[in-house]
Amino acid sequence: MFDSYTQVYIVKNGSIDFVCPKCAFSKLVNVERLLQRNNEVRVKIRCKCYNLQSVILDRRNNRRKPTDIQGKYFFTPSDRPITDGEISIRNLSQAGLGFDLLSASNGAFGVGDMLRVQFKLFPTASFLIKKEAVVRRMNDLRVNATFREPLKTEDDFLLKLFFYT
Repeated sequence: MFDSYTQVYIVKNGSIDFVCPKCAFSKLVNVERLLQRNNEVRVKIRCKCYNLQSVILDRRNNRRKPTDIQGKYFFTPSDRPITDGEISIRNLSQAGLGFDLLSASNGAFGVGDMLRVQFKLFPTASFLIKKEAVVRRMNDLRVNATFREPLKTEDDFLLKLFFYT
């Protein structure tokens, strides 16, 4: 998806904090004029060491944390049979998740459908998270979905521990 030389930056207040991978020089770059675009924004930034770095601007409100968590999904439509299966969660944020289906769903659900997902943040934890999520994108066995109600870290110690470590 990304070239090996491309880095992803989180945009805050119209600026990014660019750190050169060659010399570790840091500078604040104003990219506010580029944020009006609806599609992916790629920018080339030249450092004082003359290194030219290509970056992709990440405009998400919630940081996605890479994971390798096992879980389950349940699809319970009113007009079709119930479908469930194992998933491997690849990234997680307070607003949604990206996961791989461990077996093909054979078209049981698609973009816009509501799934119930359940998983444990830590293998030894007894706390099971159960959330409803709307499928936003599907590509083969890869599914991206947003939670109907976001995860609330202020209420739960395990969520704080997961997202801030």
